[in-house]
Amino acid sequence: MSYQVNRRNRDRGESRNKRGVSVIIGYILLVAIVVAISVGVYTWMKSYVPQDALQCPDGVSVSIPDYTYDCATNQLNLSIQNSGTFSIAGYFIKATNNSGLTLATIDLTPYYHGTGSLANNAILFSSYLSGLNSKDPGAKVPQEGNTFSIPSYYGKILRIEITPARYVTYNNKIRFATCGNAIVSERLSCS
Repeated sequence: MSYQVNRRNRDRGESRNKRGVSVIIGYILLVAIVVAISVGVYTWMKSYVPQDALQCPDGVSVSIPDYTYDCATNQLNLSIQNSGTFSIAGYFIKATNNSGLTLATIDLTPYYHGTGSLANNAILFSSYLSGLNSKDPGAKVPQEGNTFSIPSYYGKILRIEITPARYVTYNNKIRFATCGNAIVSERLSCS
């Protein structure tokens, strides 16, 4: 009889060990399935992200021929000229009120009052429907077309940075590109 009891105990132990092994195999299969799904999702999402960064041609350039800045009212009027060899669609404008900063961090786009339109946090010279890269080389936007009413809590603006932008064709699609290699900076003085 003791032989049968020992055999039953041994059989129970083996079934417990088998159950433990099947749980481990289940976890291993679960992890393998999650890894396989992750690889599939990564491969699928990779096709949606452009491989290369959108670049503007090397001949894109803008300049600020003249401006007026009233420090008392924080009103900025500036004219922008396309001084490059390619047409541009618009620009980004940032400012700094700290002489120690080398990078302008205050986005002036929300304070724009002018003849252009706003899109993608940029100021466009015309609407999307009327033309993509609407400012040809040499074209100038006068001061009346670029007015900024900057809130007084920023204090005196010391410098502005203008980054041109244009529409480029990438994989047979029209995309909006920032021309980071053509940033122009201008120190401001009160008029």
